[in-house]
Amino acid sequence: MISQKLKIGLDYHGVIDQNPIYFGKLCTEARKRGHKIYIITGGPMAKVRQDLAADRISYDFIFAISDYYQALGKIEQAEDGSLIVPKYLWNMAKADFCRRNHINIHIDDSSDYLHWFSTPFCLYDKKGNVCHMSPGVGFNFSQSPKSAVISMERMAANMACFL
Repeated sequence: MISQKLKIGLDYHGVIDQNPIYFGKLCTEARKRGHKIYIITGGPMAKVRQDLAADRISYDFIFAISDYYQALGKIEQAEDGSLIVPKYLWNMAKADFCRRNHINIHIDDSSDYLHWFSTPFCLYDKKGNVCHMSPGVGFNFSQSPKSAVISMERMAANMACFL
């Protein structure tokens, strides 16, 4: 086990919900090894909490974009009654959260957020069941959850030597 405890960000819609059994085991393994799991998603938080509980997925913290901007009063109401957040605010929210909370890696299926990130970002490909950070660098989620967590630990240790 590495000495650095990681803060791992996971998107719910498009990542965890694509394979909740696997990601549930990955979250359990990561937390067993002393890492923190942050569910970082669009929301709404109440529904995501309900889904995580139903799938028995353990985590340490949830950040939901919709709830965050609603609390800040930055939600607009569309003509059809739906609630919307300006696209640029929506797209930068996850990156801002990760930066403020010193998340070591965030795993997401949408490249829309990538432009805003300074935190290491791993783009999840659900068809290939892999996550790419850059060509040749990423994680294979076809391996055991324990092996995937160990790969994340190694990536963090390798990155730390460049800081």
